[in-house]
Amino acid sequence: MNVEYINPFITSTVNALSTMAGLEPKRGKPYLRQGAKIPCDISGTIGVAGEAIGSVTISFPENVACKMVANMLGINVSEITDDVKDAVGEIANMIAGGAKGELAQKGFGFKIALPVVCIGKDHFTQFPKNIPCVVIPFSTKDGDFFVEVGLKMS
Repeated sequence: MNVEYINPFITSTVNALSTMAGLEPKRGKPYLRQGAKIPCDISGTIGVAGEAIGSVTISFPENVACKMVANMLGINVSEITDDVKDAVGEIANMIAGGAKGELAQKGFGFKIALPVVCIGKDHFTQFPKNIPCVVIPFSTKDGDFFVEVGLKMS
């Protein structure tokens, strides 16, 4: 997958989490997912259709998602609640929307779906076999999280 398609998701992730949640995510080295599980407790996925098809997923361990929401709402959050679920969906939406805007400036048009949030200890997401998935690990002082981008440009 071309780095030109991935960089907007990296930029959008950093912008969304630093602006909305006061987190300072540091990008790790992206890698191509080879069927390995990404350990997470909550994830938000946005489908993509148009000149690009696929999806974008952001996955958090419970403690990182709770800290993010505590920062966003100014309240103490120690477990996954409806507020955490809503915030993860909104962050996924902001990441996909920000990347969509940046890619549109480069001539790529696509639509994004509503977010789907999955909750469960050590669940994992799956992408269609014919669409490569790039995993972008991020770290913060509160823990790590992952953004997975699986896109096929038409």
